[in-house]
Amino acid sequence: MPSILWITHRDISSDLTRTSRLGISKELEKRGHSIIWMSPTKSIGHFVFRSKRLGFGHKSFTRSIRESIPTIESPDIAIVEWTAIEGAYQELHQRSIPWIIMDRSPPTSRGIAGIIQQRQYLKAWKIARKFSIGAAIKSKFHINSTIDIPYVIVPGGVDCSTFDFVRKVRSTPNLMYLGSISKVRELERLVHMGLEIRFVGSGDAVDRLRSLGATIDDPCSSKEVPFILSEADIGLLHLPNRSEWRGASPLKVSEYAAAGMCVISSDVSGLSDFKDEEWLTLVPLGDDSSFLSATHDLIQSGMDEIRRKGELAKKWANKNRDWSVCVNDLEKFIFDSMS
Repeated sequence: MPSILWITHRDISSDLTRTSRLGISKELEKRGHSIIWMSPTKSIGHFVFRSKRLGFGHKSFTRSIRESIPTIESPDIAIVEWTAIEGAYQELHQRSIPWIIMDRSPPTSRGIAGIIQQRQYLKAWKIARKFSIGAAIKSKFHINSTIDIPYVIVPGGVDCSTFDFVRKVRSTPNLMYLGSISKVRELERLVHMGLEIRFVGSGDAVDRLRSLGATIDDPCSSKEVPFILSEADIGLLHLPNRSEWRGASPLKVSEYAAAGMCVISSDVSGLSDFKDEEWLTLVPLGDDSSFLSATHDLIQSGMDEIRRKGELAKKWANKNRDWSVCVNDLEKFIFDSMS
């Protein structure tokens, strides 16, 4: 089986956004592939430095990759996240190592930081179209970036076997948001709706939401997610009406569904193919009125109906979002590229 070098800017040991990366890699390892990490994680694979100082992250990360990658043994193929391409592509090209651009996290920052990140993002894709063998993207929204190179879609998946907790019978539904509590997500919109929501997560908007009266629990480990979600009946994902969110393929919706929850979510490209599912209600990005109305309608349908739809969600997740399904096209692409 091929050895795969995976270069990421995320800390594999602690970063909240590592879930998909670990899900994909573990499924590939189950199938006999060996994953070699290059990341800002000292305890795993090859360590590369990435400064946490504002404005220095990308530059320091690029420099560290350029210094480290010539010293490692050549893998059969590499998965390179867009943030790492500038530092990695020249050495990979010189050593004739085929590589795939992995795009799971396009820029979401605002202001000057957002402008700089967008330039870096476009540069990475320009390099990839010239030097990579293809792309792994998380939703159809990103197909335009793949012009002239083949691609596969790898949506946010889950290990459905871990979501086996028995749900308690409740007389009224519990509402939950689990994920990043960052300012760019504008979660105060949910608080202002007056709904009784349990937030679970961390980020730079926690203090702001607590000052508005929100109930926020500390982030949980990936192993704890199935149990935490078993304590709720309706999962919420309300995103701002901004272009970068339209291409989301939200992992949390997959987790909500695997846990047997109904979901009310902003309408993003990663979910549009499933808009007719009974357990899923999609509303326009940033539409507070429609989101609140949809939530009230679901609550008023009663717990029997919510539980029925939750069972449908669980079946959907097993069929469409288990990692054993989500990784199939990526593995086939790797094999085809090396044959």
